[in-house]
Amino acid sequence: MTMDDIKAMDGDWITPATAAAVMKMDTGRLIQYAKDGQLPFAVRISGNRVLIGRKSFLDNFGYGEPEKKAPELTPELIDRILDELRGIRELIVEVLKK
Repeated sequence: MTMDDIKAMDGDWITPATAAAVMKMDTGRLIQYAKDGQLPFAVRISGNRVLIGRKSFLDNFGYGEPEKKAPELTPELIDRILDELRGIRELIVEVLKK
């Protein structure tokens, strides 16, 4: 199991066994660290079950997805936003007249 394997997964959570395999450590030790709150990534503990947040795990080791940049505010985009706001305002005025 590698970080790329975990990155290719689509679930929100991974098992301690999966994380421990990548970290090359004992699963029981990882579970104990999770229960003691000693892990730098998100964990979910329910009774004796422990799950690890996949995205948080990847982010912690530098394998997370880069943040997407917001679209640049061009004059054309601003004009489109203003047109939509005008349309919304006109709808509200019509509703209030009724």
